[in-house]
Amino acid sequence: MKIQIIRPFLTATFLTLLFMFIVMTSWATKSPSNTATVDHTTQTVEVLRSQNEQLLQRQRFTTGGLMMIMGIAALLVFLVYSSRWSRQLEIKNRQLQRERNVVVAAHSKLQAAYQQLEETTTAKERIESELRIARDIQMSMVPNVFPQRKGLDFYGAMMPARDVGGDLYDYLLEGDRLYFCIGDVSGKGVPASLLMAQATRMFRILAKQHQMPANIAARLNDELSEKNENGMFVTMFIALLDLQTGHLYFCNAGHNPPVLGGDEHHGSFITMESNAPIGLWPSHQYVGEEIESIVGRPLFLYTDGLNEAENPEQQQFGDDRLLDILRNTSFESTRQIIADINAEVVRHRRGAESSDDLTMLCLNLTSTAPRSDHESNNSQSQL
Repeated sequence: MKIQIIRPFLTATFLTLLFMFIVMTSWATKSPSNTATVDHTTQTVEVLRSQNEQLLQRQRFTTGGLMMIMGIAALLVFLVYSSRWSRQLEIKNRQLQRERNVVVAAHSKLQAAYQQLEETTTAKERIESELRIARDIQMSMVPNVFPQRKGLDFYGAMMPARDVGGDLYDYLLEGDRLYFCIGDVSGKGVPASLLMAQATRMFRILAKQHQMPANIAARLNDELSEKNENGMFVTMFIALLDLQTGHLYFCNAGHNPPVLGGDEHHGSFITMESNAPIGLWPSHQYVGEEIESIVGRPLFLYTDGLNEAENPEQQQFGDDRLLDILRNTSFESTRQIIADINAEVVRHRRGAESSDDLTMLCLNLTSTAPRSDHESNNSQSQL
């Protein structure tokens, strides 16, 4: 816009200067009118000297005028190019300002992303630390040594998931009385592992008092439901096996039904009372049940991390598949049964990550022969 205004002005100025230059040049080179008519006889030296001085003055004036015109022209050229340079600098400055704004915005986003990443990393480290604590609590509470007694084959295992759950299992062998339990606490993380630890500790205390399974469930419920603002609970299967007779007393508190072998189907889910999970309602009454003898009938217990294990298509392992495997697997030992089931679950998952613990407990009482003193001491030392 500035250049469009300056161009007509420069053109008019240039034409005016050109006209002045022509006039001054013609006036400076024009001879005086009386030089052609001077009478050589009457001209004097004084007249010639005067004319020469006038001519020199005109030449000086012409030279000064030319220098002034050249100075003005140079100034005009400078103004023209200065205007162009100013315009280019203005464009460059705008470009630089836009680029600077882009850089500032990118830096702000990068700084915000870095801060968010730092916060996420801190939170992740805190969660991982919490999970490690929960895992340590959980694994420290489950037994890894099992009783060695003639006629008794007993084994359990827990396959922990990435996210810590609240699975539990435990046993207590005193004389011919074998108490055992398996359970699953609602929720995950440290709260679940703490409730699992509390339930396991109380189970052992009540088992040492030779309480019946239904009484153990009721006492556990009264204790865990007190001040339970978060509404957490635990499903449990609690049992007492008389190793002399093979008689099984049990109470199922909302847990998955175990599979008992040795029937005409080579294994079936036990039909049980539908007791409530432990920890929800104080003073709840639990119904105990019993089976006359499980001698020669393998008993398989598990948590829902088994039958609810999912593959990449989110298809669950399922109760039917579990029952089919147990019915068609040649029984060699409780350890072998648990290993085979775990292998089938891994095969079903096909690399999918597990979100829940998988806990299994298997028992097979092959005879009711009384134990020896050596076996008694060995069993007690490993508890």
